[in-house]
Amino acid sequence: MTLEQQLSDANHIFERIDSLCKQGLFKEAYNVIQTESPPQSWIIELESRLKKGEKYKTIKIELLEAAVRRIFGVCELRTIESPVIHSDKSGVISVTIIAKIETKYLENRPYPLVFSGVATEVVDNAKLLPLATPKASSMAVKNAIKQFGKLFGKYLNNESEELELPIQSDDNTLTPEQELKAITDGIITAKTIKDLKS
Repeated sequence: MTLEQQLSDANHIFERIDSLCKQGLFKEAYNVIQTESPPQSWIIELESRLKKGEKYKTIKIELLEAAVRRIFGVCELRTIESPVIHSDKSGVISVTIIAKIETKYLENRPYPLVFSGVATEVVDNAKLLPLATPKASSMAVKNAIKQFGKLFGKYLNNESEELELPIQSDDNTLTPEQELKAITDGIITAKTIKDLKS
């Protein structure tokens, strides 16, 4: 299925948002983004790296960016912070990046939206850093876009009442990078204060 076909599957949602924006009802339009589920054709399942044999749901970044542009006309990368590189005693290296996305409604732009996304990529060899850094950048942008709301996959992997976070790795000790990723994932997928506390 092409990107255009996937976008067309959400035309009924886009048209509701367009209609509300034309009436100047920007908060109501944003509420549609917050509460409307993404079309089934947008969702893909990938193998989980944390839980072997399990899958998680996601939406491709190209589709997310196209959907943001379809709704807002523009999707600007406001800032992308310099990578933070960390190495532990065992030689595992991580790259963490924070990105901020900004977009605004229509020509008069009365309602700016700014969201941050964090991503960490872990490698076991410094030679892989040139690959890990752009991947972390892309994932940080994707995580920022997800914060726009349910339509962009914010709650795709948070369907159960309780948020499951890994508390132990196979060797019973999480690396600092794994701890950071688990905390970041928990914050990104939390819907309520109860989720954050858990």
